[in-house]
Amino acid sequence: MKNFDSRTYSINDFLEWNDKKQLQLSPKFQRKSVWTDDARSYLIDTIIRGKPIPKVFIRQTLNVETRQSIREVVDGQQRLRTIISYINDGFAINKKHNEKYGGYYFSQLSNVDNEIQSQILNYELAVDLLVNLPDKEILDIFSRLNSYSVTLNEQEKIHANHFSEFKILVDKIAHKYNEFWIDNKLLTNQKILRMEDATLVADLVVSMIEGIQSKKQIKNFYNKYEKSFDYDIIKIESDFDQTIELIKNVFDEGLKFTEFRRIHLFYTLFTTFHYSLFGLTDIHKVMKPINQNRYERIKISLTTINELFNKKTLTGLNDSEIQFLNDSRRATTDTSVRTRRTEFLIDRINKV
Repeated sequence: MKNFDSRTYSINDFLEWNDKKQLQLSPKFQRKSVWTDDARSYLIDTIIRGKPIPKVFIRQTLNVETRQSIREVVDGQQRLRTIISYINDGFAINKKHNEKYGGYYFSQLSNVDNEIQSQILNYELAVDLLVNLPDKEILDIFSRLNSYSVTLNEQEKIHANHFSEFKILVDKIAHKYNEFWIDNKLLTNQKILRMEDATLVADLVVSMIEGIQSKKQIKNFYNKYEKSFDYDIIKIESDFDQTIELIKNVFDEGLKFTEFRRIHLFYTLFTTFHYSLFGLTDIHKVMKPINQNRYERIKISLTTINELFNKKTLTGLNDSEIQFLNDSRRATTDTSVRTRRTEFLIDRINKV
């Protein structure tokens, strides 16, 4: 028999219950540590933008003497504590999360927008009510929920714990190019759902501002940029866009039938084309510009790389081709190997 009820309640409903002492943010079921300022700011920004947040679980019981319903929050306490604190002017949103409303307390928002306070108060949260259930039943419910949870991969763990301008920029670019990843067979929908698009974009953006780096260093850069990200995010996005546009112009039929659909080789293609436009730290080769009158020749030259992988022997290949083939077949993402692959493509483009 069903022992829960799914409903939606506005933020204002929770505020009223809290004022009437009908809302209990009990530590008994607390499962996470106290959130950081960035985490709280990011949640409120999500609400202001009208995007959904995770469901809240509440145990509802009736106090017979007072005839009042008591709502004990068993999951979602940090979210609700954050919301209540924000409404009570406990903190302001960070400007890096929301340029328009950043720096303002809730009571000051009317100075910016007459409607925003009402929109926040009317924002609806999805709630599962667990009516009159004992502790052991609630614990069993959460045990069952966790049995079906997918173990977080490295990027999902990073995403859950970082709120910097770098993370926001990476997410924005990754989502912008969703169709590009799919159409060129770079990523599947399933891989995108597991945030592999964010991993790819983070890796590429790091190369743009720090030079070619090992993929293993992505987490370290997230940690570094969480403290401070003193880069022009508008320029980074623009440079990224121009690099992708150049790739589209040269490979006018897409990448899905080329070896560059493989992530480690797409990384090399991107760093090569970015180098032609803006340069890269620690690569100092002279490179002929990728002009429109050379698009077709460059495409043919780079597409014939497919033939290297189809060869059964190394006969007829020069040393640099053999090195590139070995570097590519291993899909290695170490800095030195990535640099060699990029320099190989630069040399190949220079010859046409």
